[in-house]
Amino acid sequence: MARDWESWLRNSTGPASDTEEADRDRTERRIREAILDDGRLAGSVRVFVKGSYANNTNVRRDSDVDIAVEWKQWSYIEKTNQAAQNSWGELGVPLGDSGPTPADYRRWVEQALSTAFGAASVDTTGNKAITVAGGSTTLDADVVPCFRLKRYDRPGREPHVGIRLHPKSGGRIENWPEQNRENGTAKNRRTGMRFKELVRAIKRLENDMVQTGRLSEEVHGYFLECLLYNLPDNTFMFNSYKETAMRLLAQIWTDIKEGAHTDWVEENGLKWLWRSGQTWTAEEASEFAYKAWNYINGT
Repeated sequence: MARDWESWLRNSTGPASDTEEADRDRTERRIREAILDDGRLAGSVRVFVKGSYANNTNVRRDSDVDIAVEWKQWSYIEKTNQAAQNSWGELGVPLGDSGPTPADYRRWVEQALSTAFGAASVDTTGNKAITVAGGSTTLDADVVPCFRLKRYDRPGREPHVGIRLHPKSGGRIENWPEQNRENGTAKNRRTGMRFKELVRAIKRLENDMVQTGRLSEEVHGYFLECLLYNLPDNTFMFNSYKETAMRLLAQIWTDIKEGAHTDWVEENGLKWLWRSGQTWTAEEASEFAYKAWNYINGT
């Protein structure tokens, strides 16, 4: 029997249940309490949820909660764009002492979590995150030790504030969780609250395609969210969820085919979607859009 796609997509737009939201809140609270019980961390860090749970675009009950543990007593600083040619003095930025090394800081966070939950419940082998196992009323949590980051783009302007993390494998990764949240909320309002609905529906569609073998590999949920973020607001405004989803997928495929995607950005608006060492590709996006459109179309 053919699937009723309008009904399926409509039912896939909803946010997490009240029970899942309560579990998320308990998870965040228990991680915060564990971190702040450590004397090396108390008063020096900010603990907060980031990612899909913070953006209200999470779709799976077994999704890990992404929790940042941000060292706030000291910030990394960088300058770019119009500020790149100015000295720190000209930008009015004082230079001071640094905080703990990334390795030491991660070790402190690992020890705080292991003390609170027991070593058996804390997986420290991850490259970026420390995973804390959930319980009957809490979710698995990916805890990311990170540092505050300030990026100066123009003289006389306040910096963008984000976070920088240092994977165990080396290098660094910069994220902008507050900008993600603000931009996603703004686009949701501009689209009559349809943006987040369609993000959740497309994410659930991707899950279904993996489970049924239509996709051989998962497509990262944040990547899908960024793809939709770059599409025109009016593409979300059709009455039918089926028509809207198919038009969004067709727009992704067409824009990539015609080269109209090269200046797409992450939802935070501060990172290019395709540049600076990103692991996802336009080919991956195009293939997903093509297969997803045909799945809904019944071909």
